[in-house]
Amino acid sequence: MEPSLISADTFIHALSAKHRVVLLGGMAIISHGLSRKTKDVDIWLDPMNTAAAWAAALKECLDVFSGVYLWSLADRCVLAHEDVAGEIEENGVLRVSGFDRDIDVFRRPNELGIESFEEVWQRSVKVLEGGVRLPDPLDLHISKANTGREHDWQDQLFLESLVKARFKERLPVCDLAEATTMLDRFLDPECLQYARTNPHPEVRALALKYLREFEAEGDPYSRDILAAGGWE
Repeated sequence: MEPSLISADTFIHALSAKHRVVLLGGMAIISHGLSRKTKDVDIWLDPMNTAAAWAAALKECLDVFSGVYLWSLADRCVLAHEDVAGEIEENGVLRVSGFDRDIDVFRRPNELGIESFEEVWQRSVKVLEGGVRLPDPLDLHISKANTGREHDWQDQLFLESLVKARFKERLPVCDLAEATTMLDRFLDPECLQYARTNPHPEVRALALKYLREFEAEGDPYSRDILAAGGWE
């Protein structure tokens, strides 16, 4: 009988005990409440100041585990430790294999720059087991953009529903600062209409401004919302 493989979670928790780690991919979607399957784990390890520092941090945590190896997703080959910094600088991600499931470790996720890690970390909505953080639905939605994969499209639809639910909850009651922050990140006519009953005239004015811009671009949904009135 072959010995069982070490859990990927064991490594991720060891990594997150020393460094900031954000959960991405299918496991993050599942943690937000969508029932679906996934074969691997995607994580975003703090990019640090340099690719060399990032590679050294990863190596330090990997060295205590036997039978694991690094894999280049771009070149489909095993990576030597001395090649990790160059690999991650060029491609932004590599794979750790040899645990009970593969772990894709990102320094630069899809559609999210290295410089955005701090904001994503601060906006994270939940601290998971081991100190790993769950990004907010909109940040996760961005990481799923423009991949061309059907399951990512389905994930985006689910995440968008969470974003819109949050707007429906907050836009009727929030102040201008919160409304501005929200609308700087996501604009949608359906969401803008939730500001109609906000008690702050400046919040209603901000939503109206965006709706009129959408209407000027020919959006029929915005036109109908404006025609319905009720913004006084």
